[in-house]
Amino acid sequence: MSIPFIDIHTHHPVYTEGIISIPSLFLQDIDIQNVPNKYFSAAIHPWHASNFTTLTIRTMLENLIMQPGLIAIGETGLDKVCKADYQQQKLVFELHLEFAKNYHKPLIIHAVKSWNELIEYFKLTKVPLILHGYSEGIVLTRQLINLGCNFSLGKSVLQISPRFREAIQIIPLDSLFLETDDSLTTIIEIYQEVSAILGLSVEELKNQIYKNFNRLFL
Repeated sequence: MSIPFIDIHTHHPVYTEGIISIPSLFLQDIDIQNVPNKYFSAAIHPWHASNFTTLTIRTMLENLIMQPGLIAIGETGLDKVCKADYQQQKLVFELHLEFAKNYHKPLIIHAVKSWNELIEYFKLTKVPLILHGYSEGIVLTRQLINLGCNFSLGKSVLQISPRFREAIQIIPLDSLFLETDDSLTTIIEIYQEVSAILGLSVEELKNQIYKNFNRLFL
């Protein structure tokens, strides 16, 4: 069997032979009577945290959580740049953490200028964490590696800075994922770029990420 490319987090899923896309859905947009029959993740995005009460979000999660296609909760996290109330973002994130723990789902994390706060949550949870769109430097990367985080790299690898290249090279291969997010860049291009940075063949990288995907999600 040919090993597929895994796009762990995308808003433009590609359903074609050789690629497994995991669409990231806004929880409030899902029709519970017409839930996707393929793999997907879902959550209330931090941008939308102020639009719903935690009770409403809890009900939406309870209605969705047992769907077989839901393999992760996310994207969820904290964002100090968006307009949503930050304390409400924390309450919503804590609710997602609760469901991830109780139902053994990985969390796909959105983090914008909120690492200090998120790290305090990470220290207290055993839930698998995937840091989506990761593009930070080596000092923070070391700290997050020590906390057992997984890293999903996206379009930023195409305009890579020296500090990010250094960070990529210390990420354990068994903690690595790749994504397209909202970019129109193909997942194949991202695999090609990351394989070059790491000195691996594309096939070697595909094999490793496929193993990571099966271990963490299936």
